[in-house]
Amino acid sequence: MKKNLVRKITTLISILAISASLTACGKPKPVERPKDPKQTVEDKGMTKKIEKEKIVSGSKVYIKDNMIIATMVIKKEANKEEIKKVTNQYAQELKKQYKNLQEEYKGMKINVQAVQNGQNVANILIDK
Repeated sequence: MKKNLVRKITTLISILAISASLTACGKPKPVERPKDPKQTVEDKGMTKKIEKEKIVSGSKVYIKDNMIIATMVIKKEANKEEIKKVTNQYAQELKKQYKNLQEEYKGMKINVQAVQNGQNVANILIDK
């Protein structure tokens, strides 16, 4: 009887673990705007996605005040064309992903910045 109970519990835990991992593997979902304007909320899914780019060594995507901000630290060997392509790509992707927030909260902006060797090499501002 104990073996049956242990087997059922093990099966249930396995099913829950598989379900959770499959759910986590889906497309990154946008985060909600923080209720407190002084609070910062990070979009970890988009941050990880940007960090997978070969020219990016670090990244952070977050919402603060009326801004959706994506910052990227670009590797030294990256050229201007690659940087421009990646920053434009993620500016458009953030615009698409956070369209609902821009419509719901008028005046919300998207800012994508790229820094290379301590210098700001790209700065895209999308104002709805």
